[in-house]
Amino acid sequence: MASLAPDDVQEVVAVLIGRVGDLIVAGPFLRALKSGYPNARVKLTVSRLCIETAALLPFVDSFEVMHRLHWVGRVLMTASGLIFNPCDLAVDLNPSFSRTSTLLMTLLHRAPVRAGFKKGRWDKVFTEQAEAAGEREHMLDRYARLAALLGIPYEPRLELRLNEEHQEEASRLLCDYPKGKARRILVHAGNFKKFENRWPEEKFVELTNRLLGDPSLEVFYLAGPGEAEPVAGIVSRLKRPVPVVPPSPLGVVGAVIKRMDLCLMNITGTTHLAGALDVPTFGLYSGYTDAVWRLRGPRHFGAVAKEWESCRSISVDEAFEGLRKALWAPAVQR
Repeated sequence: MASLAPDDVQEVVAVLIGRVGDLIVAGPFLRALKSGYPNARVKLTVSRLCIETAALLPFVDSFEVMHRLHWVGRVLMTASGLIFNPCDLAVDLNPSFSRTSTLLMTLLHRAPVRAGFKKGRWDKVFTEQAEAAGEREHMLDRYARLAALLGIPYEPRLELRLNEEHQEEASRLLCDYPKGKARRILVHAGNFKKFENRWPEEKFVELTNRLLGDPSLEVFYLAGPGEAEPVAGIVSRLKRPVPVVPPSPLGVVGAVIKRMDLCLMNITGTTHLAGALDVPTFGLYSGYTDAVWRLRGPRHFGAVAKEWESCRSISVDEAFEGLRKALWAPAVQR
């Protein structure tokens, strides 16, 4: 690998064109960049989907947004910043090929070290490459290999930072539901734009009705952006009403999650948000999401479908039994 004296590195640019969960899971690698190059400013370039997420990362000095290509003016502003500002190290965090991230790495051609994963396309834009990701390789293990390529310390721990405004708004949203002795479960049945990685709504209804039969539990539902209507449809079919947390900024959702005892979720960005805030989770995993995206640690549980690409076959009985065990696990009880 090209020689990079850690103390001499002044500017690091990391590129990740993805979604909320992608950036949260890449967070430990960004923290590794900050600790591995103590004198450097770490700048992050993300898609517009990750604006709120980037603002919650405590180890990024600044970030800029790569907008859609038809937003010519904004794209040119981002591109000119990458071309004309000096950079000692550029890193593409996308494990698979992305036209946008490849374009950005090309613009960073003056950086003496340009690192990323082997992708089989446009690999010449990199000076250093980690081997391509394996089909069943967990995302955290992929980033561990990329950190090893650069020789920087890596800890696979998710981390985000909330502020006082997030906490105050979460308190306002939950002000009508003071915390009592009952344990709180937050249910997120999204992402409704997907199908195979979304557990059927009728199963959420049946499972929630079982939970509502336990007086020691208090159930809340969460609606993400654009999800108010489908979540209302699920809640309307429950045997009694439950509070619904409306679509809110990501930091506010995180502060709401911090006030819960466990989150029951499809595998989407909010799952990783809960993991980064050290809140126990119970996920509904396909074979793929279990292998590649599953939250690690004793506070994270789930049911796994036999199918590689879909979680929909998980039965309500499987989910209910697994959820009961999770609620009584010592790591969740504390």
